[in-house]
Amino acid sequence: MRVNVEKVSPVKQKINFELPADRVTSEIDKVFGEIRKHAAIKGFRKGKVPQALIEKHFSDKMLEDVLKNLINETFYKALYEHKIHPISQPVIESKQLKNGEPFTYSATVEVLPEIEVKDYLGLKLKKEQYVQSDDVINSRLKQMQESMGQLKPVEEKRPAAVGDQVTLDFTGSIGDKPIEGGSAEDYQLELGSNQFIPGFEEQLVGMQVGDEGPIKVSFPGEYNNKELAGKEASFAVKIKELKTKELPALDDDFAKQFGEFETLDQLKAKLAEVHKGQELERIEAELRERLVKALIEKNPIEVPDAMVDKQLQYMRENMKKRLSYQQLTLEMVGLDEEKFNSHYREEALTQVRGMLLLDAVAKKEALTVEEPELAAKIAEIATKTGQKPELVKKHYQEDEYARENLAAQLREDKALALMLEKAEVSEVSREKL
Repeated sequence: MRVNVEKVSPVKQKINFELPADRVTSEIDKVFGEIRKHAAIKGFRKGKVPQALIEKHFSDKMLEDVLKNLINETFYKALYEHKIHPISQPVIESKQLKNGEPFTYSATVEVLPEIEVKDYLGLKLKKEQYVQSDDVINSRLKQMQESMGQLKPVEEKRPAAVGDQVTLDFTGSIGDKPIEGGSAEDYQLELGSNQFIPGFEEQLVGMQVGDEGPIKVSFPGEYNNKELAGKEASFAVKIKELKTKELPALDDDFAKQFGEFETLDQLKAKLAEVHKGQELERIEAELRERLVKALIEKNPIEVPDAMVDKQLQYMRENMKKRLSYQQLTLEMVGLDEEKFNSHYREEALTQVRGMLLLDAVAKKEALTVEEPELAAKIAEIATKTGQKPELVKKHYQEDEYARENLAAQLREDKALALMLEKAEVSEVSREKL
């Protein structure tokens, strides 16, 4: 047997095989022998069917089995002997197999690129300056105040305004046809909440208790109910009650309702502390993203499609999980699998390049992860997720793949920390970023 390995690209190798004619013939005879043992043809006992009939009735199965046997025997042996570590299933191309003739085929596989990472120390990066914003704290206080508000009926006769809660009956139709599920009685709606399709709530503003009237709207073209999307509709509405939200005063008594605070200033200080922590975490995360992008710019590499596809699948499943918490699906936000892959492929590509380059940095700098570091990370995961430490520990003991991924993540973190330590970081305002 002759084997030749051809480097198609930095991430793709093609293994060419030529098997001698006698090897092909012996495998064909062997497979026909196996088929004969079990072949059932009327008029003949099992194992006694003539070779000519076996060849006539089972030639397709013979070819399938011979190809499978020859490829399995030679392909994996060649991988071992030539130290090839594929990360994708092989793409097989072959000429027609014929008895008494040599058989040639090729197997193309994707492999990890050989990376000689360079220029990863001393990168010039910009980091956002942290600025404490009183507006953010006041906005959060306002949200808390709104959440503690009490709805009170409006006694005087006045028009409904944004922020009011109206109780109404409505019946929707398109032409003369009622909209299925498009009617309700005593429905409570906060004006300005944008719960209804555009234009509906806006037309309720200015109406008073007892008012009736038609409201005309158009369903958005991307509305999730395709039968309604883009169509004009009319809603007969009647305003039955009007309530307004009375907000508590922002004082020390308000702060005490949240448990650990005695004064409003203490509550504000805590909100500022939490906001600062969140902002610093965001700023650091964005700095790391800029570092990885700078590393990629210095080290343009080709990456295997199989890794990009796997990363896309991981991202897609994560998004599905996040959406499910809001009782949404990909389709409900205008994405199917094909659109998701098209939209996020470039991001997945960047993430894979970053992972490979950080791994290369870790190897070049001989960065390792020791057992106590893994144990500490596993304990941190248990704390953050609220799971029992022993169960999380058991998971990583039994799932070698998950354990290797966790160790790889820690090595990447070390590589990032090293590069950040050696980088030239200048702080600039958010506007300049």
